[in-house]
Amino acid sequence: MTGRYSETLGQYLRRERESRSVSLEEVSRGTRIGLPILEALERDDFDIIPQKEFLLGFLRGYARHLGLQREEVLRRYRIQAEVSSRKEKFRQMSLFPGTVPSLEEIEEAAPEFPEAPPPREKRNIPWKILLQIALVVAALGLSLYLHQALK
Repeated sequence: MTGRYSETLGQYLRRERESRSVSLEEVSRGTRIGLPILEALERDDFDIIPQKEFLLGFLRGYARHLGLQREEVLRRYRIQAEVSSRKEKFRQMSLFPGTVPSLEEIEEAAPEFPEAPPPREKRNIPWKILLQIALVVAALGLSLYLHQALK
């Protein structure tokens, strides 16, 4: 982490907990959050919690128990999550000309996109068919008119 937040969220939580002389067991009893989850939070191992909604709740409970500002804790989490997602997406370009990745490596790293369906062909209706349809409609209309007129 750089800039204003020089420590990770887990380091921040551990430092604040230890500065208050509170053990993880006390936090676990006070928040009813399991000890393995609290240890994972302090290790910055957020993948242990599959649903992010629970993770945010755990962080709020941890902050409330220690008297920390919840917004600050959640802000630190969001910044850290954004940085880690950018690190996962980042791909270093080669600095030396001889180490250009092969085409196979590039294709393996490239995301898979579904193929677009082929463009639909325009179907031209021949003018002869349109003429026949028009004649049939005209004949039906004429017969209906004559039928009404002869009644």
